[in-house]
Amino acid sequence: MAFAYSEEHLIFQESVRKFCEKEILPHVSKWEKEYNYPTELYRKLGEQGFLGILVDEEWGGVGGDYLLAGAWCEEFGKVPAVGLTTAVNMHSVVVCAALNRLASQEIKSEWLTPAVAGKFVGAYAFTEPGVGSDLYRLQTKAVPDGDHYIINGAKTFITNGARADFIICLTRTGTEAGYGAFTTFVIDTKLPGYQVTRTLDKIGWHSSDTAELSFTDLRVHKSMILGKVGEGWKNAMNSLEWERLMLVLNALGGARECLLKTIPYINDRKVFGAPIASYDHTREMVTTLWSRLEAATAQAHHCLRLIQVGARCRKEVSLAKLSVCELAIEVADRCLQLHGGYGYTTEFLPERWLRDLRLNTIGGGTSEVMAQVVAKELGLL
Repeated sequence: MAFAYSEEHLIFQESVRKFCEKEILPHVSKWEKEYNYPTELYRKLGEQGFLGILVDEEWGGVGGDYLLAGAWCEEFGKVPAVGLTTAVNMHSVVVCAALNRLASQEIKSEWLTPAVAGKFVGAYAFTEPGVGSDLYRLQTKAVPDGDHYIINGAKTFITNGARADFIICLTRTGTEAGYGAFTTFVIDTKLPGYQVTRTLDKIGWHSSDTAELSFTDLRVHKSMILGKVGEGWKNAMNSLEWERLMLVLNALGGARECLLKTIPYINDRKVFGAPIASYDHTREMVTTLWSRLEAATAQAHHCLRLIQVGARCRKEVSLAKLSVCELAIEVADRCLQLHGGYGYTTEFLPERWLRDLRLNTIGGGTSEVMAQVVAKELGLL
């Protein structure tokens, strides 16, 4: 699927594939059963330059662009553990990219360079209990106190939350109405007052930790402000389209891999003495799903090109997230059906793909919210 990718991107994807075959695929089922994966994996990824795709060379990155990051997301998304792949992507192409774009020299030296090397793990802490897509209502407050800010509040559904060495945290720093009342901080998770209150059990994303966090009189130096005071909302929204497209590309890679790996199985599996792949209804189902994945790829790559050139693409990305992530679930569900009874066991991968891909229609903005965004962009009342 090379719609937006050059030969160099395809070569890069081949290197990603080889790394995964050696370092991840032999172990990923074990990690899923253990509900954990080794943090050491970040160092291995860092050694290959995979954590610094959107980071300047000055800070240890490769100085890549969104097309390279997109190629990474699609290829890495083929790993059958969406929790793991999303956790790595949140650290690398979201958190590290945000630090590269917005952080001061001091923050970059302290956090970005080690993060790109995989020595530190980062997390994005925006969502709060009762505050998801409606971030404007968030309640975590940062109050100035000399050269510091005192932060109190809570965050939830934080990917990497239990293992993070630092987090990017959106807070409310003003009481006035408007979007200038928000500020983002880079927070060291070893600071007094920071607590992981619990990790959440999930139906999927088993190897990835998802945590609830609390801040009690947490003192953060003003030098740890990401960007400027009052720019937190703007910076968060500027990152949102890429974060959503990252989820789309990840889901696209996973859905395609799920379907491709199902084809050899249905060529083998016999019903009434013939491979089920030989039956017309099976052939129609598979080719229709593949056709829709091709269209979804074109849609996602159109968004990728828009982001690459800095074009406004709120409507296009929201449409892509709505349609592609829903399609990915359908593909996994049909692949499970094609496996028959074995599809409902953990012995085969469709059940894991179905559980894991299911979250992509929730995280980063639900399908319902995406529909509302598109309706507003179209001018509907």
